[in-house]
Amino acid sequence: MMAVIPATLVIELLSDTTFGRGEGTPGVVDVEVEHDAYGLPMLGGKALRGLVRDSWLSMQAHFPELVVSGRRVLGPHADVDEAGIVRIGDATIDAQARRFFVWSVKREQHRIAPATILAALTDVRAQTAEDRRSGAPSATTLRSTRVTIRGLRLIAQLNWLVEPDMTDLRCLALAALATRHGGLGRNRGRGHLRITIEGDVERTRDLARGVS
Repeated sequence: MMAVIPATLVIELLSDTTFGRGEGTPGVVDVEVEHDAYGLPMLGGKALRGLVRDSWLSMQAHFPELVVSGRRVLGPHADVDEAGIVRIGDATIDAQARRFFVWSVKREQHRIAPATILAALTDVRAQTAEDRRSGAPSATTLRSTRVTIRGLRLIAQLNWLVEPDMTDLRCLALAALATRHGGLGRNRGRGHLRITIEGDVERTRDLARGVS
């Protein structure tokens, strides 16, 4: 029997994580996390697809029977046109919680500033380079980086252009489980992730084994 077609990927932050947006916030941090207009941390769908796809490309040689499905689901090597049969949406916090935060920003009285929401869901880490000769912090190298705090779950919608078969789902599940790190600062203990289908670890493992 065909498995229920997955509708979401769920990213759990197992450590503080910085999905950088390529710029800082002047006077606040040098490296800012990706977030929306309401101050809610997120990960863009293209970036998420890139993480999952890179994981698959690194492991596909061990699953020759799934090479065709990998290309079908995630697109061919060096694909920039999203040729795969699944579209991965932006990963955001739970829809119900997000509606509350959006309402709190837009309400007429006692509005909460997006910056306040961002500060509540993140933290700031400072670091400096070390002088190789003295071992002391190098001058003018202090940099601050915002991190999204561990424990947050981000949910991305999956839009299938055609109905996937079991080998397609197996490929997606394997790639999701293999994606264990993301973002900046991996060598400093950041960006440890767990990605699952529908937030269900056991189902994701079953699909990775080819069990519907």
